[in-house]
Amino acid sequence: MIKVSNLSKNFGDLEVLKDINLEVSEGEVICIIGPSGSGKSTLLRCINQLEIQSGGDIYYDGKNICEKGSDLRKYREEVGMVFQKFNLFPMKNVLKNIMLAPILTKKKSKHECEKKAIELLTKVGLADKSNAMPSTLSGGQQQRVAIARALAMEPKVLLFDEPTSALDPELVGDVLKVMRQLANEGMTMIVVTHEMEFAREVCDRVIFMDDGYIVEEDKPEAIFTNPKNQRTKTFLARIVG
Repeated sequence: MIKVSNLSKNFGDLEVLKDINLEVSEGEVICIIGPSGSGKSTLLRCINQLEIQSGGDIYYDGKNICEKGSDLRKYREEVGMVFQKFNLFPMKNVLKNIMLAPILTKKKSKHECEKKAIELLTKVGLADKSNAMPSTLSGGQQQRVAIARALAMEPKVLLFDEPTSALDPELVGDVLKVMRQLANEGMTMIVVTHEMEFAREVCDRVIFMDDGYIVEEDKPEAIFTNPKNQRTKTFLARIVG
């Protein structure tokens, strides 16, 4: 579904992504791990075109989305993103946060969107919070609302940018439970995460990045039990022990 070819990204003189090549198949769950500053989030932002690459191409369903004239609005409807900091609209209640985008971009009726939003809130375990304001929710609850909001657009791919890193440890499990459920349902997902247990148990493939490069990629069991690259070994020894 997604193919990243020879992707590079510079911020001034700083080269953040270096010759990245990546393919993601339909229904696949990819976890990207690595130290802070390795380029993981920048890669996701380039895939979503929130950052414009300095070189290389990104293909979605065989079409180069980097070409001039590409319909990025349509692309982002199908490739949704869940952010580290939730990015909910603070002045709108939970229900309206979820309904807004489908009403504006898909021109769906308010009734249809409200019905779908309630279904999604039930799915993420927040059916009783439809009228709550974001500020009254815990971080974990806000992130689950953000996932429901992304799902309201009926995406074919979901990008997760460290979705649990801003949460208290005790709230992480609820968010990961929702993500596991999506993976089990066949959602194509690219997840930047520090949650090694999730990467090991849920993902089809783990990618280790360092210093702007994809250093190693393999099935979770191979990465976690027998990494081939010394840099991967050092990183996992510190993280997993």
